[in-house]
Amino acid sequence: MPDDASLVDLIQERRSDPAVPARIGRHDVLVEKGFIGTFVYRIHGERVLVVHANKGYRDDVVAALLDAVDDLADDRDPANASIVRLRPIEVPGFPLDRAVFLGPGNTTFFKDGPLAERGMQVIPVHRSEAADGEEYEAFWPGVIGKNLSIRHYDWTREPSPRVDVLRLDSGKGGPFRHNRNSRRSSKPGLTRAQLVFEHDLPVLPDGVRVSLRDMRGHDLRVHREWDRLRGTLQIPGRDEPVDVDVPRLSAPAAFGPLFAGADFEPAMFETRTPPEHMLMMRVRDAERRRDDDGDHPASLDECLRWLDALAPTDGNHLVLTGRSDGVVQMRWEGPGEPRLWLETPEPAHRHSRGRHVTRDEATAMIEALARDDRVAVDDLGDLETASWGTSV
Repeated sequence: MPDDASLVDLIQERRSDPAVPARIGRHDVLVEKGFIGTFVYRIHGERVLVVHANKGYRDDVVAALLDAVDDLADDRDPANASIVRLRPIEVPGFPLDRAVFLGPGNTTFFKDGPLAERGMQVIPVHRSEAADGEEYEAFWPGVIGKNLSIRHYDWTREPSPRVDVLRLDSGKGGPFRHNRNSRRSSKPGLTRAQLVFEHDLPVLPDGVRVSLRDMRGHDLRVHREWDRLRGTLQIPGRDEPVDVDVPRLSAPAAFGPLFAGADFEPAMFETRTPPEHMLMMRVRDAERRRDDDGDHPASLDECLRWLDALAPTDGNHLVLTGRSDGVVQMRWEGPGEPRLWLETPEPAHRHSRGRHVTRDEATAMIEALARDDRVAVDDLGDLETASWGTSV
């Protein structure tokens, strides 16, 4: 077993700045200060624990981190080495409230060095970012790596709440699937809660159901029904789940505080979002290389922006569906000077009715469908009937 002097020599190997003795809180440590930050080393027998901070270094945070994991650093059970352990910390004016302990052989700081199998690390995180007991192989690439991309050495950063997402339906491909042909999700995907609430939940495809878990065990299970997100929230320690029914665009306000670490309050789901005018939209625009294979939710404003942006090229089209399944669809027709054809399909009669329109007329049709749930093509007048032909 090496003595402290030999460990100090190993710590200094391949380091450009000296590590000098110091005392932080109740701990005798070595402190290295250099261009890329401050490193604090605490020797535990034959092992070395490191703390690294670049921006916002504070002695009181180091002391809290070392206090929190002191017993874990002395744990000699090899079964615990690959498990991420969390301990609470509380430092005035410091938003991160958990110490994450990375056991021997499970920290990139000592990788490929003489202390690779004996080096340990402690980093500060927020309670919304990590879960006690998860495997290092999941934590490091997910939280420190590309998913959350936390800069653990930046002690001025704000928390980045995490959500573990799992598809519950058997639908093929789409959001939170490994690829477009996958029908099963064997394990949750780790991602930023903000991205899910702002970008994914409001546009969940029809039939997609997801489970969203935070780091404290709250399990939110939701699907989209038109402009609403509906489902349940299972709260740890309670037998019965809480019903969830909120406007799709209110997901960040309704779910964000809970997944950021706040205690559950029923008022979280009492949103006052005004009624939304929306449609289901499908786009084909060759110039923009967009060719949707299904409908997706879109606000009235988004639909109108696509009408304005749709390149006037033969075959480019929009298909818009209202709440009661009424359809208004339009496509640019050529050759020669492109003209915009607008119609509504009538499957029972195997034909469509419509005519060529101006953009202003198309805008009026989209607004009637979104605001009034009404197919208003008869308001255009002078309609033509386009037969779908006879089946052979």
